[in-house]
Amino acid sequence: METFRHNLAPGEVKIFLKTVGELTENLFIHYCFKTPAACPQCGRPGLCRAAAVSLLSSSFDKVTHEISVCLKCRYKALSTVTTCESL
Repeated sequence: METFRHNLAPGEVKIFLKTVGELTENLFIHYCFKTPAACPQCGRPGLCRAAAVSLLSSSFDKVTHEISVCLKCRYKALSTVTTCESL
């Protein structure tokens, strides 16, 4: 976990990891940052954005997925990032 970068409090990291647990079975999360963006579900500011790499990817230095999480209402969304390898 020494390469996991974030700007979350220790308790928020725990909530984040529990919330995304089922989404990230085959993903390695590089970083997570709380942003001033509002949650699309509850409207509260403080949406967390994370970048992850698929463990099935041929290169671990390229982000393959983006994760959005609200620590308040537990909203979560996973999207795939188009990389040059997949074109």
